[in-house]
Amino acid sequence: AGASEHGSGQESAASPSGERFHETAGSSPPEPRGLARILVVEDEPSMRLICRVNLEFAGFEVEEAENGAQGLERARDAGIDLVLLDVMLPDIGGHQVAERLAAQGGPAFAFLSARAGRDDLRIGYLLGAVDYLVKPFDPIELGERVGAIVRRIRTGESERYRLERLDELQA
Repeated sequence: AGASEHGSGQESAASPSGERFHETAGSSPPEPRGLARILVVEDEPSMRLICRVNLEFAGFEVEEAENGAQGLERARDAGIDLVLLDVMLPDIGGHQVAERLAAQGGPAFAFLSARAGRDDLRIGYLLGAVDYLVKPFDPIELGERVGAIVRRIRTGESERYRLERLDELQA
């Protein structure tokens, strides 16, 4: 819970998806469903399902795309807050999708990839990724990690975070 507002006894708090809501003493915060929309661009159906189930459980709305072309089309939806983007896609590679998203002023993106070398992460951040999630990952932690990414995007901290990660990788 955050600072008290206008002495009303209500406090402001943040949900896992970054939404601000008000709670009164003894009440539970409302579910953050529908507040942040995540587009998962992943060619493996089982990985898309794992992402969908766990992100929806964490309170996010989830859209899916099975290849880069679909991902670019669905990312044009003004309601997408974050694109989780696999690097190795069958048609248009994730790096090319990222370049196009950045050039078009599209939504923020984070890579979700098994490619976990230092150079892979560095390239991802150089392309503008707000984060880089390495497969395999703990599915239960996915919602928390995406919630942190969405909070950074909404508070304007994602660029600082990206540059800090990039500095660490170049050191």
